[in-house]
Amino acid sequence: MYRRFGVALALAAIAFACGGVVDPSKNQTETFTGTVQPGSGNFGGPHTVNIAKSGEITVTVTSLTPTIPSGTFFIIGFGQSVSGQCSLNIQVNRFAVVGSAAISGPISPGSYCVVIADEGLFTVAEDYMMKVSHP
Repeated sequence: MYRRFGVALALAAIAFACGGVVDPSKNQTETFTGTVQPGSGNFGGPHTVNIAKSGEITVTVTSLTPTIPSGTFFIIGFGQSVSGQCSLNIQVNRFAVVGSAAISGPISPGSYCVVIADEGLFTVAEDYMMKVSHP
């Protein structure tokens, strides 16, 4: 029994020393704004997000102005940022809506990017506010 406790204590010490996984309640939130022009393929961003520790990420568009009809879908893409280039190779949500988490999941340290794009349903340019919660 003492041996198992010692192993558990050693693993906890290693995780603490390496920074471990950040509790999502202690995440920081970055806010990004911009404009998406109407038309399929038009996008806002890319916005770079630098992650220093492992944990969880959540991307939520909190507003589109002028307000689009409730339930209108748009695209949120999330990927790696390499040498200033955004590669949407991690997650793409083609059914994002205002006010709901569009992207969420575990994240490791690195440089990432996030974009918002029109699915072809916008009728006018939309100013957006996007919040990214991360460790």
